[in-house]
Amino acid sequence: MHSKKFFRVLAMAVALMVAGVAGVMGQTPDTPISSRGIVPIFYDVGPAGNVTCDQAGVYEIGSVRFQDSNQYAGTAGPITWSTTDSKYVVWDGVHGGLAIILKGGSGANVYKYDANYTYDSGLASPPNQANIVPELSNVIFCWNPSERACEWIGESAWAAGIRYSTGGSWSTYTPYVTGSTVTLYAGETNEAGTVHFSASIDGYVTITIELNDGWRFEDVEENFKIQDYATAPSGNPAPGLFAYKGNATEDSFSIVVPAADYYGVHINVEWERCE
Repeated sequence: MHSKKFFRVLAMAVALMVAGVAGVMGQTPDTPISSRGIVPIFYDVGPAGNVTCDQAGVYEIGSVRFQDSNQYAGTAGPITWSTTDSKYVVWDGVHGGLAIILKGGSGANVYKYDANYTYDSGLASPPNQANIVPELSNVIFCWNPSERACEWIGESAWAAGIRYSTGGSWSTYTPYVTGSTVTLYAGETNEAGTVHFSASIDGYVTITIELNDGWRFEDVEENFKIQDYATAPSGNPAPGLFAYKGNATEDSFSIVVPAADYYGVHINVEWERCE
C-alpha cells in the first residue's frame, strides 16, 4: 500500500444566474426527489424572484454571471454539471457540503447535501400547476470553502476466484465461465469493481473491468495484467510476467484475449481518503 498526498482547497459558491433576486415567500418539501433520494425544499419566489445562498443555508457566496442564458452545462468551482432537456441537472464534484438552487417558472427547489455526497442526478425546478417540470432559468451552486488533506491509497486487486497458493499471498485466479461476472477485490476484502468474462467467439474472450464509485485505475506503468491458463496454476504468481498488460484510464475498459479455462486478472487501483 502506498499513497500520494495532496491538498484540495474548495472555492466559494458560484451562482449562474439569469434572473434577479427576490424575497423568499415560504418553503416546504417538494418534488422531484433526486436519484440519490434528496428531497428538495420548495421556495415560492414568484416569476422574477430567486433564492440566494444565504437563504438556502449557511454558505459563503461568490458569483459568476454567464452571458449566455442557455448555457446549462460546464464547471462551477469544484462542481461539474450538465442538464438534460434543459430541465434536469446531473452533477459531481468534491466539496464540504453543498446546496443547489434550481429556478424555473415561479418557484425554486433547493437540494442540500452533506460532505458524504459527491454526485447526484434528476434535480429539477418545481413542477408547475399542470404538474409539468419547466425549463430552468437559473442554476445556483452554494458551498462553504474548506481545506481537506486527501491522499490516494494504492491497492493491488484481483478478480475473485481460487487462491494461487494456500500458504502464500491472497492472489486469486478465476475459472472461466461463459458470461460470468465476478468481484474485483482490492487489498483482499475491498470491493473495487467487477470483472466480466464474455462468451467465447472464434476462440477469443472479452474481459471487461468496471470500477465502483470512489475507485480509479492507479497511474502507474501497466496498471492491468492478465494471464490465461490451460490448467489451474499453482504457486505465487508474477503479474509482471503476465502475457497481456497495459494501461487503463477510464472507469471501465475491455480487452480481448484468447479463450482459456482459467484467468489471472491483476489490477492496480486506488481510492481517495480525505481527513
